[in-house]
Amino acid sequence: MKKLSLVLMAVLAFAFIGCNSWLDFPEPEPEPEPEPEPNVEAVITLEETSTTLHKGETYQINAECENPIAYSSENEFNATVSEEGLVTANFVGATVINLEAGEDAKTFEVTVEPVSNLYPEPEIEFGETKEAIIERFGQPVAETEDAIGYPNYSENSIMLMVMFNEEGLVESYAVIFATSFEEELETFVSERYMFVQEMDGMKIYVNALTPEEASLLVGIQVYEDDEAPFLMAVYGSMDEEPAEKSVNLKALVKALVK
Repeated sequence: MKKLSLVLMAVLAFAFIGCNSWLDFPEPEPEPEPEPEPNVEAVITLEETSTTLHKGETYQINAECENPIAYSSENEFNATVSEEGLVTANFVGATVINLEAGEDAKTFEVTVEPVSNLYPEPEIEFGETKEAIIERFGQPVAETEDAIGYPNYSENSIMLMVMFNEEGLVESYAVIFATSFEEELETFVSERYMFVQEMDGMKIYVNALTPEEASLLVGIQVYEDDEAPFLMAVYGSMDEEPAEKSVNLKALVKALVK
């Protein structure tokens, strides 16, 4: 009996499969593939695009982007920037900080302003002729074979001196002050130029972060004279030794002031 039941179950199962072979069961449709996300370009966002600082001050650039941001300064003499976007003001002037992330780029302007405005720096080029200087500044009040002088060049100065070489071309120039301006003159020059060394009583500065890159030398020195001590800021090219320049200037200034 048990054997007959097993046989009947097998027959019924076969019959069921055979009877349902004519049914058309549709195949399941494949799930749709997800659409690719649009390629969104990473954009740098800046809260501010400029700042004004004094020498030695810092400023953190507030910038955001999905990609890492690379920072660089176009003129590191005026200001430098760290990998994190921290700006440090170096010397008076202006520069641009570049921000780059992927294909996007932004700029951030940095202006370094001075604390001291003791005098307007003379706009004189080395190699200019004496005639060109006289045309710009007028007839000199004092003159020697090698130099001309303009008393009361500015409100705080005693004299502007321009020195010439044997060909009559500008070799150097100097602004003369009373010794009471010594501290402020150092502030004025150090905000604008890089101190490098002191030589024979002259503090020497240059217009670059290293002497090798500099084209301009600025020296500060007090000329101790019992009759009329004075302070001078000397401008010259890097081609001339500052010690020799100092000796020449002392004699010229003494002659012109008297």
